[in-house]
Amino acid sequence: MSETLTKTGKQLAIKLLRVQAGALFLLACTFSLVTSYEYFWGVVGGGVAVMIPTALFAWRVFAKGGARAAQQVVSNFYAGEALKLSLTVVLLIGLLVFTSLPLVAVSSGYVAVLVVQWLAPILFLKST
Repeated sequence: MSETLTKTGKQLAIKLLRVQAGALFLLACTFSLVTSYEYFWGVVGGGVAVMIPTALFAWRVFAKGGARAAQQVVSNFYAGEALKLSLTVVLLIGLLVFTSLPLVAVSSGYVAVLVVQWLAPILFLKST
């Protein structure tokens, strides 16, 4: 039973990452057509700053499952969330300090992918 729960969680996480990648690609292409290629890479960078920590969080959280591993599930959740937040901050600071990507593009990609993540419970309502 616990393997079924972790398998379902991993499948939902993969589905979320695919939807985020699709939304990111559409927004990046739109920015690229309207402005320049620098905006394309800015949007991609901002979106990836959300997607990589989300993937690591899902990998960490769905490593264990079941009632017998309840304490480990909770500790994995908190550790995954801490990893996600700190890695997001590091990636965004790295993007803004060490590249010359436009702030508007980076923040647009970040917010767009984050909004998809927030809407995931509504988008995947029928799959759970």
